[in-house]
Amino acid sequence: MIEGNNISTRVKFGFIDRVMKEYKIQNSGFGDTLIDLCFEICETEEEWRHLVKKLNNNPSDWDKELMMDIYKNALDDDEAYLVERNKKLLYGMDYWDLATFYIDRSNIKKAIEITKEGILKGKGRVTELYEYYFNYFANKNNLEELEWLVEQALKRGKEGKNMLDRLFEYHKKQGDYKKAKDILQKSYKFIRNNGYYEEYKRAKEFLKENDFELLEDEIIKKAKDNNIEEYLEICLDKGSKEDALNILLDICSEESYYYWTNRFDNFAKRLKEEFPKQIVEYYWKSALRKIAQKKREEYRVAAIYLKEAKGIYIHLLEDRSTWKKRFSALKLEFKRRRALLDEISHL
Repeated sequence: MIEGNNISTRVKFGFIDRVMKEYKIQNSGFGDTLIDLCFEICETEEEWRHLVKKLNNNPSDWDKELMMDIYKNALDDDEAYLVERNKKLLYGMDYWDLATFYIDRSNIKKAIEITKEGILKGKGRVTELYEYYFNYFANKNNLEELEWLVEQALKRGKEGKNMLDRLFEYHKKQGDYKKAKDILQKSYKFIRNNGYYEEYKRAKEFLKENDFELLEDEIIKKAKDNNIEEYLEICLDKGSKEDALNILLDICSEESYYYWTNRFDNFAKRLKEEFPKQIVEYYWKSALRKIAQKKREEYRVAAIYLKEAKGIYIHLLEDRSTWKKRFSALKLEFKRRRALLDEISHL
């Protein structure tokens, strides 16, 4: 019946009244579904305005957003939309909603004005505001506004690195090596948690050799202090395999913060050809770590590590006898762990 939409306005009013009564109770658990039903059946201006009237009865913030959506997209009632929207400009997405209103109506000057206000005042997510503002002034080649935007982003924190990256690409495209270099010399300081290896590669690719040498150690130190995985990637990239190996072996020690993780297995795989004796110990200790957890699912992972160790002993070290000796000793040590012996029986 709803899909066919062969319903009179009077019947729709009654349906909306009943649905909105249930919706306003706010304990049915079907709020979104009920609203979707109302949006689905409304067609005429009269029907949409009736729904707005019901939403406007002791409205929540979300009800107000729904009302604005109706004014903006269903009724094309710009005046009513603007009245409601200007009452609620708190979050970045509120400002972005208003900016898109003006963008859709080709009032770019006003859209930029609202975007700038949102950048300065909006709480929470502001990504869309920053992106729009940057794109607009990049197309205008207005460096003053771009630098202002980056300054605001760095003050705010969340968008700082992204805007620095955008400004770097802008200068790179403009062929301004000095300005692009200046950005790279500080952008790594604003990395949060991850991104050091990408920053390292970008600097290495773009900078002249002597400029890169001045920056390289600083990026590497930040990576080592903040993201050991990316530090290992950098070590392998620059050929410092022994440094990477030593860190990998330290990770295997019970005193290591990373002792219980398997996030470093891919580095072991990449180093085993060159350092088989050391990497076989990585796999062996990793297997013991899993065995210590005394769970069948962990025993299965231990079996994978032992299989890797076996492969190194037989194919790289050509030392089958040591494998047999160590594997037999391990089975003897854990002879009472039937589940473990079952999981490693194929080895």
